[in-house]
Amino acid sequence: MTDPSRPRRLIIHAGTHKTASTYIQARLDLNRDRLLSQGITYRFPSSESTTFKSLTKAISDGAWSLWDAYLSSCSHSSDDVLISAEQFSPRLCDPKVIARLRQVASKHGYVLNIVIFIRSQLDYINSRYAYSLKRFYHTQTFETYLTEVLEGRLPSCGTFSGPRAKRQDVFDFWNYFSALLEARRDGLEVTFIPFRQTDRDPFVQLLQALQLDPGLPWAMSSDDSRNRSPGTRGTWLARALGLRLAEHGISHRVIRNSSAIIPSEERFRGWKDPSFWGYDSDHSRRVTRHFKSNNNQFAEAAWGKPWKQVFVHDDKLRKRPQSTFSPSSPSEAVRMNHIADHLLLRVARRLEPRPLHLLREPMERLSSALI
Repeated sequence: MTDPSRPRRLIIHAGTHKTASTYIQARLDLNRDRLLSQGITYRFPSSESTTFKSLTKAISDGAWSLWDAYLSSCSHSSDDVLISAEQFSPRLCDPKVIARLRQVASKHGYVLNIVIFIRSQLDYINSRYAYSLKRFYHTQTFETYLTEVLEGRLPSCGTFSGPRAKRQDVFDFWNYFSALLEARRDGLEVTFIPFRQTDRDPFVQLLQALQLDPGLPWAMSSDDSRNRSPGTRGTWLARALGLRLAEHGISHRVIRNSSAIIPSEERFRGWKDPSFWGYDSDHSRRVTRHFKSNNNQFAEAAWGKPWKQVFVHDDKLRKRPQSTFSPSSPSEAVRMNHIADHLLLRVARRLEPRPLHLLREPMERLSSALI
């Protein structure tokens, strides 16, 4: 229950990306009544919405009246308010945004709290590579992607320039979250959660950060809420299709639901491959050495201890064997490339639909499965 002796909190769970935010949000939504019984309101900005993206967009647009309207609608209660969207994370790199959020929260009688998950770079880079490849944001090999990341260039983030340009140093937490660390020293409540280190379930980690009892009967979400990365063959296929899309001048921006193409194909073909893991031992050592100094500075600021005492699973990640795919025979190469060709044809047809396309697609898909 809410403690009447302390101010109401406006709690923003701000990701980061690839820290199970979709799963966490699904469980928060399922447990809205349970949260309310514990003194926390979890409510979307409108009855038509199922996300808080309108509030993150309002920050970019300077439309703070949307925040006023939302918090005014919650202010009749003494409960805390919880908001969750990984899109907050890059916006909270701006000290002006942090200051404005604190002002808006205070205006409506709340104290701003920020909660952010931090994922080890070894895991985080690999996950973002597979995710961005699945979305066709780039067509690089893992080795090239890793080299660019370590040189301070984040592939696929060069879409915007000027004030809308995206930060390139998302894996360097000491620099990326410098504004939040400074605001924390200035009294802002900021909780950094080491992703899947203190508990394997990030929802439980969030409950603990909110000082809620994980032992309560919290409803579980379906497996569909887990935004899984493709397996080894799916990752190979994503790059093969991405290269074809680039060759034909088809941008990922015009492809509806692009993130579902590869997972759907994996399910259709019954692939049960291991997860992609692009590192060999040399890659792992490069990443560890590159971030070591700044990681320790960040860990001391966030948790008061060295990085290795917080991210206790990094040794296992460094020893994890590489898990990738390449065709093992000419016939397998033909088969995999045929699947990529078929997917390209499907994407192109859906961009310019014709009457018989809906009939031709299932037949061609079945024929491709026989090769």
